Amino acid sequence: MNILKQSIFTLAGAVAVGVGFAGSAEAFSIFSDRSIFESQLDNLIVDDYSNPGYSAGDEFNISVFDIHSDANMSSILGETQYTTTGSSDLNFIPGQPGDPYYCAGCNGSFLLDFTSTSVGNSSGVSGVGFDIEGTAEDVFGTFAFVTFGDGSSDNFFLPERVDEFWGITSDLLISSIHFGLENGGTNTDNNVQRMALDNLTIGSSETATSVPEPASTLALLTFGAAAAGTVLKKKQAA
Repeated sequence: MNILKQSIFTLAGAVAVGVGFAGSAEAFSIFSDRSIFESQLDNLIVDDYSNPGYSAGDEFNISVFDIHSDANMSSILGETQYTTTGSSDLNFIPGQPGDPYYCAGCNGSFLLDFTSTSVGNSSGVSGVGFDIEGTAEDVFGTFAFVTFGDGSSDNFFLPERVDEFWGITSDLLISSIHFGLENGGTNTDNNVQRMALDNLTIGSSETATSVPEPASTLALLTFGAAAAGTVLKKKQAA
């Protein structure tokens, strides 16, 4: 499958935004700046994992660290459904009380589902973003395998360093993201994947139900290339 991706850099060189296609018609945008990402959403929820429910793990519970089952983790806010796909029912909340964050065993793959949230519908949400807390440069890294509202999917390789924001928006909504190996592959190998996240943000957009026509989308890409200094890449996906 051919995937057309464009990275548009601002004149200040501070923010990179990628625009592309998933499946046959779906447009998506990738963000490395939280403020720009959140400006695309009309209604959003930010989970910083400080809700008191996260400090009462049903699998393990001490003052600085908790472990939750999938069901318990999903029920605390009721906005995102968590499924650990590497190590079963190992939803970790370390860093309490001052700096809590989320990981699945801190080296395992996991699935986040967004089809039953107050800021979306049964097809998903318009945008998902988060702060990467645990990916290290000496580790192979983590793929975000995104399933969109029309059933199409795509792989995105997450930045291999800590303290990095990553976000994605899509006109046809985002149903789920699996964090692990390419194409949704599961993993518990600390030398392959070591990722945690914080400030998980999901939201809706009034434009989420409309898909740009191919001609208008290509015009947008052309304009971006001329106006902002563009790196245009063509990538072959198996």
